[in-house]
Amino acid sequence: MSLPDTFAVFILTHGRPDNVITLKTLQKCGYTGKLFFVVDNEDKMVYRYIENFGRERVMVFRKKDVADACDEGNNFDERRTILMARNACFDIAKAIGVTHFVQLDDDYTDFR
Repeated sequence: MSLPDTFAVFILTHGRPDNVITLKTLQKCGYTGKLFFVVDNEDKMVYRYIENFGRERVMVFRKKDVADACDEGNNFDERRTILMARNACFDIAKAIGVTHFVQLDDDYTDFR
């Protein structure tokens, strides 16, 4: 069974451009489809993601803008959660023509 051209994997990641375990796991499993790295603009390592994976595969979103657009249940100016990346994926997918996607954290060692 092949996946439609409008399907993609989004790996949600922050601060680990040299150790995206999920990428290695997907490659080991034979995945060859569309794949993007979703990184927030507050990550000081954005440049390294771009160096490692290419500008076309690194999707950078403005974390504060996404946080301000939802009720994150946060009474502090603190954004150390995956919520914003998960929400940003919907706009990213629409912008790049992806209609179906899966969101994966960056540290999956296997799929069962």
